[in-house]
Amino acid sequence: MKRRGEGRPAQQSSRRRISSALALSRTSLIEKALFACASLSAVILLFMIAFVLKEGLPSLAEVGFSDFILGRRWAPGYEEYGALPLIYGSLMVVFGALAISIPLGISSAIFISEVLPPTLGEIVKSVTELLAAIPSVIYGLIGFQFLAPWIATTFGISSGECALTGSVVLSIMVLPTIVSISGETMVAVPREYREASLAMGATRWQNIREIILPVSRSGVVTSIVLAFGRAIGETVAVLMICGNAGLIPSPPWNFLDPVYTMTAAIAMYMGEAAVGSTHYHVLFGLGLLLFLITFVTNSAAHILLRRAARRVRGGG
Repeated sequence: MKRRGEGRPAQQSSRRRISSALALSRTSLIEKALFACASLSAVILLFMIAFVLKEGLPSLAEVGFSDFILGRRWAPGYEEYGALPLIYGSLMVVFGALAISIPLGISSAIFISEVLPPTLGEIVKSVTELLAAIPSVIYGLIGFQFLAPWIATTFGISSGECALTGSVVLSIMVLPTIVSISGETMVAVPREYREASLAMGATRWQNIREIILPVSRSGVVTSIVLAFGRAIGETVAVLMICGNAGLIPSPPWNFLDPVYTMTAAIAMYMGEAAVGSTHYHVLFGLGLLLFLITFVTNSAAHILLRRAARRVRGGG
């Protein structure tokens, strides 16, 4: 006759094995689900690349590579598809925006991470990052209603919808990117570096200039690269405030002339371009150029982020 409790250890061991098997099964299922999601993202990206290539490459054959890339007149109504004014206008507005946002953003990141008390710094940083949550059409409306008339009055020009207006608005839009990433990189600088510098008699500014900025250089550069990618892909705001003139400004550095960006041209004409026409393929060709630019900038940012992380972990 079986004594009471003799079978309990065996039952408990069996239950533990069953529980372990179920836990492993759930873990395996979750891993497969995550792998499927990651694979789906990669597949979607490949399909997007294939679609843009399929629709954009015919433009090079129909218009000609040199006429498309180096053509100086954009006038689809006259079947003139020179993309150089659009490329130049995009780069002009973006570099103008970076010229404003880089010193302002890096200075703000230094002030938030190195000067303000940590609690107040987090509040200011959160408020700055809220700028990224404002829809781009709101920036466009503000630029169109307030900034463009002010620039027209200040500089005595007939219309304030020009490259300068676009640069100012874009600089505000990319500011959170620079402040956030640069600030996080500066905060990640090892505390020992700061203490050693201060112990040797360095002032706060010398500590920032000689220690914080050099160590966090890769992260700061990454923030600038990401801000470039964000600015070059902006559509609605620049469509509303840059004037949309398909000519290179004269002289080329005149920020008070209207310009046309690649994104604005795609948004303006895609709805009326006949599917399969040269105009249609040219717009996808512009999209292909944008894709290449953003791909290169994002890849560069990823490489710089990894270098910055290794440098901080390795202590220099």
